[in-house]
Amino acid sequence: MRLLGHALLATLSAAFVLTATAGAAQSPQALVSALVKAKVTSADLPHGYSAPVVSVYKISADVKKHGAIGGAQIFADGGNEAVIYIVFKTPALAGADWKHANFHGAQTSAAPSSIPKPNVQINTTAGATVNGKKITFGLTEIAMLSRNVIVQSITTSTKSTKHGDVTGAVLLAQFAQKHLSAAR
Repeated sequence: MRLLGHALLATLSAAFVLTATAGAAQSPQALVSALVKAKVTSADLPHGYSAPVVSVYKISADVKKHGAIGGAQIFADGGNEAVIYIVFKTPALAGADWKHANFHGAQTSAAPSSIPKPNVQINTTAGATVNGKKITFGLTEIAMLSRNVIVQSITTSTKSTKHGDVTGAVLLAQFAQKHLSAAR
Protein backbone atom coordinates (compact mmCIF):
# COMPACT_ATOMS: atom_id res chain seq x y z
CA MET A 1 0.00 0.00 0.00
CA ARG A 2 1.43 3.35 -1.00
CA LEU A 3 1.02 5.70 1.94
CA LEU A 4 3.29 8.58 1.19
CA GLY A 5 3.95 10.68 -1.85
CA HIS A 6 7.35 12.16 -2.46
CA ALA A 7 6.37 15.56 -1.09
CA LEU A 8 4.95 14.17 2.15
CA LEU A 9 8.00 12.03 2.89
CA ALA A 10 10.31 14.95 2.19
CA THR A 11 8.22 17.16 4.49
CA LEU A 12 8.22 14.59 7.28
CA SER A 13 11.95 13.96 7.00
CA ALA A 14 12.70 17.68 7.01
CA ALA A 15 11.57 17.74 10.63
CA PHE A 16 14.47 15.43 11.44
CA VAL A 17 17.22 17.02 9.36
CA LEU A 18 20.74 15.98 10.42
CA THR A 19 24.32 16.28 8.93
CA ALA A 20 27.72 14.41 8.19
CA THR A 21 31.59 14.22 9.11
CA ALA A 22 35.25 15.10 7.94
CA GLY A 23 36.61 16.34 4.55
CA ALA A 24 35.91 14.92 1.10
CA ALA A 25 38.40 14.93 -1.77
CA GLN A 26 35.99 16.65 -4.18
CA SER A 27 34.14 19.90 -3.72
CA PRO A 28 30.78 19.81 -1.92
CA GLN A 29 29.05 20.95 -5.12
CA ALA A 30 30.68 18.11 -7.07
CA LEU A 31 29.55 15.62 -4.43
CA VAL A 32 25.94 16.81 -4.66
CA SER A 33 26.13 16.53 -8.44
CA ALA A 34 27.60 13.01 -8.24
CA LEU A 35 24.87 11.88 -5.81
CA VAL A 36 22.07 13.32 -7.96
CA LYS A 37 23.46 11.86 -11.19
CA ALA A 38 24.20 8.42 -9.72
CA LYS A 39 22.36 5.53 -11.33
CA VAL A 40 20.60 3.41 -8.71
CA THR A 41 18.71 0.26 -9.67
CA SER A 42 16.49 -2.03 -7.64
CA ALA A 43 19.39 -4.51 -7.59
CA ASP A 44 21.52 -1.89 -5.80
CA LEU A 45 19.02 -1.50 -2.96
CA PRO A 46 18.69 -3.89 -0.02
CA HIS A 47 16.52 -6.95 -0.65
CA GLY A 48 12.83 -6.07 -0.64
CA TYR A 49 13.20 -2.48 -1.87
CA SER A 50 12.49 -1.49 -5.45
CA ALA A 51 11.81 1.27 -7.95
CA PRO A 52 14.45 3.78 -6.81
CA VAL A 53 14.09 7.36 -7.99
CA VAL A 54 17.10 9.66 -7.55
CA SER A 55 16.57 13.43 -7.48
CA VAL A 56 17.63 16.71 -5.91
CA TYR A 57 16.69 17.12 -2.24
CA LYS A 58 15.54 20.65 -1.54
CA ILE A 59 17.25 21.78 1.63
CA SER A 60 15.49 24.16 3.98
CA ALA A 61 16.51 27.78 4.52
CA ASP A 62 17.41 26.87 8.10
CA VAL A 63 19.89 24.20 7.00
CA LYS A 64 21.32 26.57 4.39
CA LYS A 65 22.04 29.01 7.23
CA HIS A 66 24.16 26.24 8.79
CA GLY A 67 26.29 25.87 5.67
CA ALA A 68 24.43 23.23 3.66
CA ILE A 69 24.89 23.71 -0.07
CA GLY A 70 22.59 21.04 -1.50
CA GLY A 71 21.22 17.57 -1.24
CA ALA A 72 20.17 14.41 -3.02
CA GLN A 73 17.46 11.88 -2.30
CA ILE A 74 16.63 8.36 -3.32
CA PHE A 75 13.01 7.31 -2.97
CA ALA A 76 12.06 3.64 -3.09
CA ASP A 77 8.79 1.77 -3.08
CA GLY A 78 6.75 4.62 -4.48
CA GLY A 79 8.04 7.15 -1.96
CA ASN A 80 7.42 5.15 1.22
CA GLU A 81 11.14 4.71 1.93
CA ALA A 82 13.96 7.18 1.36
CA VAL A 83 17.63 7.98 1.66
CA ILE A 84 18.52 11.66 1.96
CA TYR A 85 21.95 13.27 1.72
CA ILE A 86 22.49 16.84 2.95
CA VAL A 87 25.89 18.17 1.89
CA PHE A 88 27.63 20.98 3.80
CA LYS A 89 30.53 23.23 2.83
CA THR A 90 32.79 21.71 5.48
CA PRO A 91 32.84 18.87 7.99
CA ALA A 92 32.88 21.45 10.81
CA LEU A 93 29.63 23.02 9.58
CA ALA A 94 28.05 19.59 9.22
CA GLY A 95 29.16 18.68 12.73
CA ALA A 96 27.76 21.92 14.16
CA ASP A 97 24.40 21.29 12.48
CA TRP A 98 24.44 17.71 13.77
CA LYS A 99 24.98 18.90 17.35
CA HIS A 100 22.02 21.28 17.13
CA ALA A 101 19.48 18.85 15.65
CA ASN A 102 15.93 19.24 16.93
CA PHE A 103 13.97 15.99 17.08
CA HIS A 104 10.68 17.63 18.09
CA GLY A 105 10.13 15.28 21.03
CA ALA A 106 10.53 12.06 19.03
CA GLN A 107 11.97 8.97 20.69
CA THR A 108 15.70 8.78 19.92
CA SER A 109 18.42 6.23 20.61
CA ALA A 110 21.78 5.22 19.20
CA ALA A 111 21.54 3.33 15.94
CA PRO A 112 22.83 -0.25 15.82
CA SER A 113 26.61 -0.71 15.99
CA SER A 114 26.74 -1.53 12.26
CA ILE A 115 26.01 2.14 11.49
CA PRO A 116 29.01 4.52 11.54
CA LYS A 117 29.11 7.00 14.42
CA PRO A 118 27.95 9.58 15.18
CA ASN A 119 24.45 8.32 14.53
CA VAL A 120 20.92 8.46 15.86
CA GLN A 121 17.79 6.37 15.44
CA ILE A 122 14.47 8.18 15.60
CA ASN A 123 11.14 6.38 16.01
CA THR A 124 7.93 8.34 15.80
CA THR A 125 4.33 8.43 14.67
CA ALA A 126 3.25 10.23 11.52
CA GLY A 127 -0.01 10.85 9.77
CA ALA A 128 -1.30 11.55 6.31
CA THR A 129 -4.50 11.78 4.35
CA VAL A 130 -4.78 9.21 1.58
CA ASN A 131 -7.81 9.30 -0.71
CA GLY A 132 -9.59 11.53 1.81
CA LYS A 133 -8.97 9.15 4.72
CA LYS A 134 -6.68 10.05 7.65
CA ILE A 135 -4.15 7.35 8.46
CA THR A 136 -1.50 7.00 11.15
CA PHE A 137 1.71 5.06 10.64
CA GLY A 138 5.13 4.54 12.17
CA LEU A 139 8.27 6.23 10.93
CA THR A 140 11.89 5.24 11.62
CA GLU A 141 14.87 7.33 10.62
CA ILE A 142 18.50 6.43 11.03
CA ALA A 143 20.85 9.34 10.53
CA MET A 144 24.61 9.51 10.55
CA LEU A 145 27.29 12.10 10.05
CA SER A 146 29.84 11.24 7.37
CA ARG A 147 32.45 13.95 6.88
CA ASN A 148 30.54 16.92 5.44
CA VAL A 149 27.31 15.00 4.79
CA ILE A 150 24.33 14.12 6.94
CA VAL A 151 22.85 10.85 5.72
CA GLN A 152 19.30 9.83 6.58
CA SER A 153 17.45 6.59 5.86
CA ILE A 154 13.71 6.68 6.46
CA THR A 155 11.16 3.87 6.50
CA THR A 156 7.46 3.61 7.26
CA SER A 157 5.22 0.93 8.72
CA THR A 158 1.48 0.39 8.75
CA LYS A 159 1.88 -2.42 11.29
CA SER A 160 3.18 -0.09 13.99
CA THR A 161 2.30 3.50 14.73
CA LYS A 162 5.34 3.83 17.02
CA HIS A 163 8.10 3.12 14.49
CA GLY A 164 8.78 2.35 10.85
CA ASP A 165 10.54 -0.70 9.46
CA VAL A 166 13.51 -0.64 11.86
CA THR A 167 15.42 -3.47 10.16
CA GLY A 168 14.80 -1.87 6.78
CA ALA A 169 16.06 1.50 8.04
CA VAL A 170 19.31 -0.15 9.12
CA LEU A 171 19.71 -1.86 5.73
CA LEU A 172 18.99 1.40 3.90
CA ALA A 173 21.49 3.23 6.12
CA GLN A 174 24.18 0.68 5.25
CA PHE A 175 23.31 1.03 1.55
CA ALA A 176 23.39 4.84 1.88
CA GLN A 177 26.88 4.84 3.38
CA LYS A 178 28.23 2.58 0.60
CA HIS A 179 26.50 4.70 -2.04
CA LEU A 180 28.00 7.88 -0.56
CA SER A 181 31.49 6.33 -0.47
CA ALA A 182 31.15 5.38 -4.14
CA ALA A 183 30.09 8.94 -5.05
CA ARG A 184 33.14 10.38 -3.29
